[in-house]
Amino acid sequence: MSLSCPASVWEQVAKTAESTFPEECCGLLLGPIPSGFHLAGRAVRVDEARPLPNGWEAGPRNNRYALDPKLLMSVESELSGTGRGIVGFYHSHPDAMAWPSPFDLERAWPCYSYWILCVRQGRSDGSRSWVRSEDGLSFREEKVLIGE
Repeated sequence: MSLSCPASVWEQVAKTAESTFPEECCGLLLGPIPSGFHLAGRAVRVDEARPLPNGWEAGPRNNRYALDPKLLMSVESELSGTGRGIVGFYHSHPDAMAWPSPFDLERAWPCYSYWILCVRQGRSDGSRSWVRSEDGLSFREEKVLIGE
């Protein structure tokens, strides 16, 4: 399992995460839908990251994020028939490790990549990507390939 993207996409995601610190940022990872997207071992290529507003309204946004489902539907409609789609999501963990939280697991869907960026004191400090298991009980880490 892997998630690959050009360096320019990584730079955009890192800038977004740094600019929203100390709140979590969030956004979509877009790219070609690979055959076998739902299969373990699949490789996903991201060609665009699309930042979205953090719609979490139930408290502080430093450890939670929410995506507006209307924005998701709009992007899916825009990409319909192009061979491209939403292949994953990204968000930041301000002053915390790039490890999925129980909250992240509770809200995750199978097949999609969940790219988490660690932002310490306003500076990007690495990232890791995860795919939720089919049974919804855990995440499996996938390799992140930047510049691929």
